[in-house]
Amino acid sequence: MKQKVRGHAFRLVGLILGIIGATVSITSIVFAALGLHQARLCKRCEKGENFR
Repeated sequence: MKQKVRGHAFRLVGLILGIIGATVSITSIVFAALGLHQARLCKRCEKGENFR
């Protein structure tokens, strides 16, 4: 008789959460880079003066 491998659901949930976490971290890095770029382009705001 073959024994059933336990923990398949935990591995699947871990994989899904890992993919979601990686996607969120990459998205936050992209948004931070875009925000810094926009702050450098801004000529009237206070943040633009700090980066020049």
